[in-house]
Amino acid sequence: MTIKTRESVMEISKTTRKASPFFTVILGLLLVYGLSHFVPATTSNSWTSFVSGPQLAFADEDDEFEDEEFEDEDEEEEGDEGSSEEESASTEGEAGAEGEAAEEEEDLSYLTDIGPAKDHKYEEFTFPWIGNRKGVWLAAQFHILFASFILGCPMFVVIMEVMGARRTQGVRKAIILSNVFLGVLIGVTIGIIGEIIVGVHHGVLYGMWACAFGALAVSFMNYFHKCMEMRSSILVGGVFGAFMAIILTPGGGEHVNWSGYITAVVNGMVGGMLSNMIMFAKADFKFERLAHEITKVIGICYSFTALTGGLFILVMVVAYKDFISYLLQSFPILFMIAYPTLFILETVVMYIYVYSWDPLNKSNKKGRHIVFGVILNVLGLSLLCALDGPATFMQTPPTPLGELTNISEWDRIATATWMPLNYHRLVGNGTFGGYCVGIIAAYMYLWSNTKEEKEYYDWVGYMGNVIGVGIMIPLPAMGYIFVREIYQYDATIGMYIMSDRESMFMLVQGLLVGTMFTASNIYMWVSMKRIEGAQRFFPFMKIGFVLIILAATIWFTPRRFFATMMPEPGMNEAMVLPDNLAFLALMVSKNTAAFALVTITLINYIFYTIATKTGKIHWGKINPLGIYVLIFMGFADIWLLSWMGTIRELSRMNWHVYKVFKDVTPDKFTPALADAGLFVTEIVWGFFIIMTGIIWLGIKYPKMKKTKAEAPAEATPSVAE
Repeated sequence: MTIKTRESVMEISKTTRKASPFFTVILGLLLVYGLSHFVPATTSNSWTSFVSGPQLAFADEDDEFEDEEFEDEDEEEEGDEGSSEEESASTEGEAGAEGEAAEEEEDLSYLTDIGPAKDHKYEEFTFPWIGNRKGVWLAAQFHILFASFILGCPMFVVIMEVMGARRTQGVRKAIILSNVFLGVLIGVTIGIIGEIIVGVHHGVLYGMWACAFGALAVSFMNYFHKCMEMRSSILVGGVFGAFMAIILTPGGGEHVNWSGYITAVVNGMVGGMLSNMIMFAKADFKFERLAHEITKVIGICYSFTALTGGLFILVMVVAYKDFISYLLQSFPILFMIAYPTLFILETVVMYIYVYSWDPLNKSNKKGRHIVFGVILNVLGLSLLCALDGPATFMQTPPTPLGELTNISEWDRIATATWMPLNYHRLVGNGTFGGYCVGIIAAYMYLWSNTKEEKEYYDWVGYMGNVIGVGIMIPLPAMGYIFVREIYQYDATIGMYIMSDRESMFMLVQGLLVGTMFTASNIYMWVSMKRIEGAQRFFPFMKIGFVLIILAATIWFTPRRFFATMMPEPGMNEAMVLPDNLAFLALMVSKNTAAFALVTITLINYIFYTIATKTGKIHWGKINPLGIYVLIFMGFADIWLLSWMGTIRELSRMNWHVYKVFKDVTPDKFTPALADAGLFVTEIVWGFFIIMTGIIWLGIKYPKMKKTKAEAPAEATPSVAE
């Protein structure tokens, strides 16, 4: 054992002697590295800067401390030149420890160092040719137009599907739900009109509750058996609807509100009447076919809605990243939870509704499909109301502005103009859907070659116009209540719209509205010429046309023809209405003109309805002018929708959020009328061309393929035997 130990010791000593030069070099490098920390880094190209490495990054922070430390060390070295080697060794050890501590401190740099990206300089991006504002404008308008189509048309489609379905037990169950949904929409509309014209307090609530519960009561009682005729349905709907509305409306039972009670009774009667009509309507396959064909177009448009929505978000992030960050932080629950949830649910229900049409029909489960349609509309309207929150927050943020950061997210959504904008867009989208159906009918009429197809699409155009005009009649009232709330919030915004920079924009809007009402009456006039016995209404309608032109002229007549409150240098001061005509520009005249437009259109609409009920209609023989008027009305409605959105967005002036978030970009000014009008027209033409392709792809192309597949094969000559 002793021998082995001695041999092992000798081997270790040999190994140590062989490795001693290597350890000597390592020890020397450590010594140099330690000594380098005692030498102040005077220049960046010093040899010690290479040895000391990243430590120089901290030199700026501790210059005074290191200078004092180095002076103390120099004094110690001068006073201890005769010190022993052990003290030198201890000094070297301390230097090495300090070096190791410095290395450990340097390793903490990873907490702040983000790599090569830390030196990257971000530059503002400008979209080529059109700029940032027009880039956002383009993406937003396309998204809104496609979204309005897929929000407006499903309301039309579900009504048509209900009218075309056989009244089985499952369908009657679904009709109860659809009647309640329709009652809510109609009740809100009538209630708003009551608030504006009569001044009914809580008119919207009285109307909504009464019409919905009136429809529910009559639908439920008629579900088991047709136990009520029309008069009984109207009576039950009025009584039960009014009773529920008085209970549910705040303050309804505490004090007498005769105007509210009358509104509730009227809405309950309307709900009961419609429920009776729809529950026992005779099924007609034309309604089913119409609803199915429009749904094919809706399915394609939904994809474009999602694509343009994603494009809009990307453009906003690039062009206005600071503002979009502020908006997302102001509505975290809305944008991170509510909007994605609603969008995903709507997408799922949309595709279930589109692709389950034939399977559910074949399995005799039509009622379930109608329920999917109602749910789709509810989700779509919920999404509409959710996104109107940030839009109205940007225009009329809650006051006082100093407390804006301390209020809840719901208070940021429920601004002064949130519900008025919801009303306006709800009715506007319904009108948009009806006129878009008219466009589809006109295209298919022109593309059809057979008598049967022309007759059918002539009828489709009639239905689209009926829905479009019927919903457009209360549209001015919705616009009025929206602008009224803007004036009450801040009259500066209202004056900017009506009398200042956007006054000429409003002139164009008035011209468009008047043109649409005129075109709608022209279509009814042309359409009635193919109805037997309708000539008796023509003398009254001729007088109505004269009044419509006069009312439209008054509506778009401004007080001054320059777009400022006062004339600026270069403007002609004489471009003002003479004093004897100044009354034409007053709000009293404007409201009277708007009321005349709506009233005359409503009277002609009643004449048109009576004529179709009492006279024979020769479908397919409409004057071609009526077909082109349908296309024009659709185009004008699309243009009007884009223009009104432009006016609303520009009314914030040079603010992203009015008096909260300043717009400091070069595009903060209000564009000229010609520039804005041209750009909106280009957007509308682009949308119109895309919609034409979608209609052809969704309806016309499948018919062409089906016709080719059903065509008989030509006889081939056979060889004689």
